[in-house]
Amino acid sequence: FGPGVPGATLQGTTVSHRDASFMPGGAFVYHPLGSKNAYHVAMLAISGFGVDYDQNTNFSNPILTAQPPNGFGFGRIRSNYMLLEVPIGMSRVVTEGLSVGFSIAPSLSMLQVIPAPFSAPVTGGSTMPYYMSAGYNAPAFGAGASAGMHYQINHRVSMGLSYHTPVWFQEFNWIRKDLSGASHTLKFQMNLPQVLSVGAGISPAKKTRVGVDARWFNYANTAGFAKAGFNADGSVAGFGWNNIWAIGGGVQQQIRTSTKMIVGYNFSQNPVPAKYAFINTAAPAIVQHHVSGGIVQTLHSGWDVNATYYHAFRNSLTGPWLSPMGAVPGTSVTSRMSENSLTVGVVRSF
Repeated sequence: FGPGVPGATLQGTTVSHRDASFMPGGAFVYHPLGSKNAYHVAMLAISGFGVDYDQNTNFSNPILTAQPPNGFGFGRIRSNYMLLEVPIGMSRVVTEGLSVGFSIAPSLSMLQVIPAPFSAPVTGGSTMPYYMSAGYNAPAFGAGASAGMHYQINHRVSMGLSYHTPVWFQEFNWIRKDLSGASHTLKFQMNLPQVLSVGAGISPAKKTRVGVDARWFNYANTAGFAKAGFNADGSVAGFGWNNIWAIGGGVQQQIRTSTKMIVGYNFSQNPVPAKYAFINTAAPAIVQHHVSGGIVQTLHSGWDVNATYYHAFRNSLTGPWLSPMGAVPGTSVTSRMSENSLTVGVVRSF
């Protein structure tokens, strides 16, 4: 991809150099002795993403060249998104074997995007339009709710069903100055999709437990994800994600009186259509196959310590370079992503 007649062949690969992200979490469950009710509150880091691609100065990677007129790309591409949820609720034993529960979920999200293609290009201080940068983590507050049920069919088999509403957020807001010094307010809304989950637990042996579940994510009707392409003012309408299913299973095996081992596998459909790979350069949520393993060690006086690791295998997605006029013929943009995560937890029962 390149200017000139004929156009030059320009191509290159750039690796994101984002550091590791730390996501804290905690929960408290209170079940009064002899009561059919239990109460809970938690602080959970639900999700996050981020990339950091340096600007390219030698035109070897056209998407990372400076914005016009000094190039024809986006310059440095950086994103950072964090979502924290605080579920508060209760559960109740309705009949023998059947329990139901619900939560309300105040939430906080933070977003940074450089540059910010969801805002209309400006011309202040330049001879050509360019996208401004949402260059600091802007907060947005929101809320959702969830409800679920658990049914113990017999001493070996149980089933569960839950529903989480969308988490509706305020708009993110950034006040930024263009190259001429004029102030602009950049706005973007991104909610969390509604999720429907169903699962089953099986105890084939005294020391063995097996769990399987399936979840449906409704991205196609979620603000920030539903729309795609460009608006009339040149801004990007949204990520353009599809609804997806995710299925998974795991086995917990007690290998000693105080030690349990856990292994699992999860597969999720890819929410990003290939034709929108370009738009999702800053949010390449394209991994599909995940494996995990861990250990739970029971200590004295009701303490448990656990450590788990999961690996999401590398996946790639390729699509054309997009502009407000449509796909640019003969071009392609490819994102490749893999992921590793380590979780360490401490549990106290009393």
